[in-house]
Amino acid sequence: MPISHSRQTRAGWLVIRAALFSCATLILLPLLSAGAQEVPELRINSKRYIVIDADTGEVFAQRGAHDKVAIASLTKIFTAIEALERGDLDMLITTKPSDVFDPSSSLMGFGPGETFTLRDLLYGLMLPSGNDAAFAIARALGYQEGDTDEEAVARFVGWMNERVRNMGLTETNLVRPDGWGVEGHYSSAHDVAVFTMYALQYPMFRELISTAVYTTSNGAYTLTNTNKLLNSYPYLLGGKTGYDEDAGYCLMEVAQRDGHTMISVTLDGIPDNEDWYDDNRVLLEYAFEQKTERLNANRPITGEIVSFRDPDAARILAMATAGAVLGAPEPTPTPPPTPIPTRPPAPLADSGDGGGNGRLIATILVAGAVIAAGVAGSLFRTRGSPPRATRESPRAEPAEPSESPEPPPPSDAD
Repeated sequence: MPISHSRQTRAGWLVIRAALFSCATLILLPLLSAGAQEVPELRINSKRYIVIDADTGEVFAQRGAHDKVAIASLTKIFTAIEALERGDLDMLITTKPSDVFDPSSSLMGFGPGETFTLRDLLYGLMLPSGNDAAFAIARALGYQEGDTDEEAVARFVGWMNERVRNMGLTETNLVRPDGWGVEGHYSSAHDVAVFTMYALQYPMFRELISTAVYTTSNGAYTLTNTNKLLNSYPYLLGGKTGYDEDAGYCLMEVAQRDGHTMISVTLDGIPDNEDWYDDNRVLLEYAFEQKTERLNANRPITGEIVSFRDPDAARILAMATAGAVLGAPEPTPTPPPTPIPTRPPAPLADSGDGGGNGRLIATILVAGAVIAAGVAGSLFRTRGSPPRATRESPRAEPAEPSESPEPPPPSDAD
């Protein structure tokens, strides 16, 4: 169907405004923000953490938040959003042998040849942290005619990475949909927290992370959430657990109080006495108290603010090249399939920050002007033609291993 000039005009100006807004964001945020730092008095034992305001992006505390490390099953947050974008919740998916894992993994627990709705599998992904559910979802939604199961999964993971990059998150690269530690699969506390800001826009995601127990539509499986903070912290909306030998004990938690929503992420925590859960409770309480104190004093945000680009707007900008026709059908991106590793190697040693502060303001301004001018030219050518939160009691140092330690949890013992 021919595209009207008015539709092209509106689309063109939206692209121009998005380009200029993106450039302004890159310029102003580094100038206005001072980095939030570690808060030692909180006595957080997890090696890396961040806590942010889900609505404003204000950062209240962080440590090692830009380190690129294994994140275990926190990966499933990214998997769930990609599935919500690409599938209908009532679509039927029949499991295959390639989806089935042995009992050393965290599982939804199905065998081959069973049929579930996508909704069922999403609960199987997020509540018991099923690696099997992650692969069934990725295989079914990533499939194109002629694909092997491995190729379909790789295509889905490619879409996950495309979404992350379009959002401007530079500290994340995903290799598997379940997050089992393999070389080259990493993220950061910062990227997980910022992606969760985005994920909370999806009502179904909020429902997934807040549900304690779910029974599948065929009545065959009752799934229980692995997140113990759901039962012990009254302000918790929900969250996601993660564990493997590379990542250690990882958590993402979301809490709501007095109309405010906070997100905490901790990586490589301590399991003793549920210490990793207490880390998140303390961080969330600290964030609520700091925001209340700032609002009561009528102070503006003066610290660091995190943000993300809308991935759909970023895709439109990427299409706005010279000669492109705005409003024309978009070709479906098909990332080249890559092999999915089946066994985890040694722990990742890669770490780094997500700085990127070396961009020159002049370069950004020129880039924005070039994008806007290019799009405009293409368009018109077409037309013409309280106290801080603390722990209730001093925290003991982690105990030394006993002579007969308990065996470690399974490969993703959420």
